[in-house]
Formats: sequence, C-alpha cells, structure tokens
Amino acid sequence: MNLQLEYGSSPFKGFYELIGGSLPDSSSVLVTGDPGSGKTTLAQQILYEELQRSRPCIIVTYDTFPANILERMGQFGWDPRKYQLLNKLSIVDCYSATAGVTEGVVPQPFDLTNVSIYLTSVMEKMGNHQVTIIVDSLMPIFSETEPKHAVSFLQSIAAKVKKAGGKMIATLSTGSVQPELFHKVESLVDGVVELRMVEEHQVLRRYLLVRKMDRRQIIPRLVRFDIISGIGIQLHLPRFGFLRNRPSAGTTGRIS
Repeated sequence: MNLQLEYGSSPFKGFYELIGGSLPDSSSVLVTGDPGSGKTTLAQQILYEELQRSRPCIIVTYDTFPANILERMGQFGWDPRKYQLLNKLSIVDCYSATAGVTEGVVPQPFDLTNVSIYLTSVMEKMGNHQVTIIVDSLMPIFSETEPKHAVSFLQSIAAKVKKAGGKMIATLSTGSVQPELFHKVESLVDGVVELRMVEEHQVLRRYLLVRKMDRRQIIPRLVRFDIISGIGIQLHLPRFGFLRNRPSAGTTGRIS
C-alpha cells in the first residue's frame, strides 16, 4: 500500500506507517493509556481521517458534552460541523443525561440494551455501510454496569460495525478496571494502541505503542509524539532506518 498516496503529507501519516496501512475495515480497536495521554485526541483524529474519506462516523460520548467535542476538534483545525450537515457525522450523547439534560440525549445511558438499539437506528440513518464508531470512554460503562453487561455491549457494537464493514474505536484508561477485565477487553478487539506518559528530565512526554493490529504487519516500538494545536497528534519517527528494522512478516505484533 502506498501510504503517501493514500494519506498525502498528513502529519498523522506516521501512525499508519506504524500499523502497516490504514485501520483494517471490519475491525475493532482499543485505545488505552494514562489519563491525559491523548486517547480521545487519537480516536478523534482517526475518525476525522475517516470523515475525509467520506466514511460516515458516530461518536458515542460518555465523558463530555457534544459541544465540548466539537470545540476540541475545532482546536486541531478539524471541521466536524461540516460533516454533521452532510449527515456524515452524528454524536450520540450518553453524557448529558447524567447532568440532568433531557432534550436530544440518550435518556438512560447505562441501559446498554437501549443504547445499542438507539445506535443501530443511527447507523441505519447514515446508510449502515462502513461506519466508524468511537466509544469514548468505556470507563463510565464499566463503573456503572455489571462487567458482563459491559463486555456484551462492547461485543455487540463491534459485531454490528464489523458486519457493516466499518471500524469501532473504544478508549479506556489504564488502571480504570481490574486487570483481569482489562485483559478480557484487550482479547476481544482486533487492535490495541497504548499511550504512555513518561517522565524524562522532569518533563512528561507522551509515547505511543501499537501492541497488536489484526491483518497488519505492525512496528511494535515506543514512539514519542506531541499533541499540537491546529494539527493534532504528530509522531517523532526516525528519518532513516526505522522501517528497515521492521519485524518479520511472521510477528504477532505483541511485546513481552
């Protein structure tokens, strides 16, 4: 695959080099990491790339108001409102009801059966084909519902999206659920991208690691990145020799 042709000179192109191409169609990806490490930004940047490819997208928000999402995306130079007007982007509001808002929201956001039905309806209105869905974040779902119900919800949404040839991206903070449950979630998805905050010389720096990605030959290495206003995530990839040292085609993409 020619990444330069597919993604041009996007500062985000380095991410696709790490995963060996675009995110696979009919796949589910977990973005995990420390609080403040950039999980939401990464998920939204992937989503915006999908919007630019004319793919319909849905954001299921459990962490903030829809207006905050639109404002934050605008800070990176992305224009989500344009895609809302084109019926290419929909925000399913599972957050505002917790603040007492009743208009235009999912009224019982932790009735996961109801949320799943509502989401299916939104997918159908958007054509139900190659839809990308972000669930941001899974933490409130696991906090407010039984783990088995939360896992079943995740599996259900992933199955619906994959059947339609789309992508599901979910975010989850490291340490927010029990380790056994965390590993269970990781085992259910096709790809895992981990973000880390590392203190170096009294400065916190962000790092990204692609731990696995089904149907892709990944580069399983820690890569430093910055979150830049007007741009989004920008990776610091070595200019020479990085891709020459890729793992062999037989690698599973996991690290010990």
